[in-house]
Amino acid sequence: MIKNTTKSNILTLIRANSGIAPKEIILKNYLLTPAIIFRHLKKLRESGEIIKIGSAPKVKYFYKLNMEDKTKLEQQFFAWAQTGDPKFSNEDWLCSTRDVFQARQEKLLTTLKPLVSENLLYLLVGAIGEIGNNSFDHNLGNWRDTAGVLFATDTDAREIILSDRGQGVLSTIKRVRPETKDDSEALHTAFTEIVSGRAPEQRGNGLKYTKKIAEENNLHLKFYSGDAMVKISEQNFTIENSKIIIPGTLVIIKF
Repeated sequence: MIKNTTKSNILTLIRANSGIAPKEIILKNYLLTPAIIFRHLKKLRESGEIIKIGSAPKVKYFYKLNMEDKTKLEQQFFAWAQTGDPKFSNEDWLCSTRDVFQARQEKLLTTLKPLVSENLLYLLVGAIGEIGNNSFDHNLGNWRDTAGVLFATDTDAREIILSDRGQGVLSTIKRVRPETKDDSEALHTAFTEIVSGRAPEQRGNGLKYTKKIAEENNLHLKFYSGDAMVKISEQNFTIENSKIIIPGTLVIIKF
């Protein structure tokens, strides 16, 4: 029973901390020997409940989410958004600067033209621009590791995905709303309220614009940040807890 409790406690700790080093796990379980902790970490890896990224001395553990219901592209983006590991990225997806992102955004017009109406085409590309530019507006100089936006389109699955390794929506909103409690409240503010103050102004208004486009054009949108997610489907807007923690943001739009 004690062993199971220890294993469960370590798993809970890893899930709550997106990318945690062994020394941090040991510090938070100071009553246990390092040998016991590493034994449990090995068992959690073998059972597929966690993943290990990096090699000593730069090792981090991450909670592994069941992604059988996600497309291959989604799986790679979730893995990159969660861990920042370059092996899940692609040089054709990474927009390390705003100029690169905007150039690829313009190419999206050609990519989507055969698939959607002309009116939706410009609205969709505009929404993508709002999301991507927000990442640069609010994370410049504050990226967790990789600078820029991961951006890809799967025309067969009719989906567009963007992600960044920035500070997340909660950090942005707290700059002018320091009383904001958690990720869910931050997302609610960003998507539904007019936020005053220079720091998050563009992000807040841009996401309200994106919400309006998704609802009026029957798009399916999922926006992840921290331990919460916005979901727009069949013109319904909800905020839910996320099973996986995304330190920055990850957005999936299905059209």
